[in-house]
Amino acid sequence: MAKGISGSTAKPAARRRLADRGGGEGDDGLRTLPAPGEIFALSDAVRAEAVPASRLLSHARMAETNGGGALEKVPGFDAMRARNAGLFPLVRTRLAPQVDAEGFVTENVIGDVDNLVAIPDTTALPWRCIAMLTITYADGAKATGTAWFMGPKALGTAGHNIHHQRHGSATEILVSPAFDGVAAPFGTYRVAQTYCDPAWLGGNNDPTLDFGVLVLNEDGVGQRLGWFGFAVYTDRQLDRLLLNVSGYPVDRTNRTQHYNGGRVEDVTGKFLRYTFDTVGGMSGSPIFGLFGEQRIVVGIHTSGNDRANRARRIDRGLYATLARFASS
Repeated sequence: MAKGISGSTAKPAARRRLADRGGGEGDDGLRTLPAPGEIFALSDAVRAEAVPASRLLSHARMAETNGGGALEKVPGFDAMRARNAGLFPLVRTRLAPQVDAEGFVTENVIGDVDNLVAIPDTTALPWRCIAMLTITYADGAKATGTAWFMGPKALGTAGHNIHHQRHGSATEILVSPAFDGVAAPFGTYRVAQTYCDPAWLGGNNDPTLDFGVLVLNEDGVGQRLGWFGFAVYTDRQLDRLLLNVSGYPVDRTNRTQHYNGGRVEDVTGKFLRYTFDTVGGMSGSPIFGLFGEQRIVVGIHTSGNDRANRARRIDRGLYATLARFASS
């Protein structure tokens, strides 16, 4: 059974400056998760490609906006559209919540064309580090979600995959890394422990609390498959940044992993908004930048409407919460 718990106090780490309060830290609801070890830290720094030295050198400026971010190379994906959409400011509108009959926030295709493309080989990196979730809630309702490895046995996801405001807390969550529409090539694992904000567990539907962590009993899954990094970036670093998303949409007959990408359209203190398409079932997907060989998550996809899709931005508080579990 998956249980909602609250986190324990993080150990200090020289390479990480954590906020005094994490995104949902607290003692309420602490039940089974043991105290984690050292705080997760990226082992490899993100490096730019070397430029040969010269006494007379004027650097080119041909990087994407802000000098960072790249799209994954996925057959069939229209990279030209994704690179150029949003390159210049668009008129920004406020999101109006739109809820489907099952109580889930609707995530719509933006515009007339669905730009999601299937991943041809989910066993390749980074796709094998993304998992389909098969969720059973307290009232018997079932759902599909997405999660991403952030450590040896910890995955990040959306809070409503753990506790749904209508259907209650999940009683079982099954994790299938790299599910390809037919089989789970690396096995399926039952979640042993979960975390989401105690206020979210208590029925507070504030969307800033819609994040969570899943913990497996098996230590070696993430070690074998790999995991994403995650980071806090400034508004300026995130503005117009090229980002990627991949997850498990429920409206595909062959329920394999699907990819999309494009630019951040709007940055606020708690959210990132973008107009590249997502579909229900992709909640919990990583919103990540590609910097050389490093894939760094900057948000957790949670919701959307017919004008924009949205991720819970990784700020200092949420970073502190994720870091507590990443090395567990």
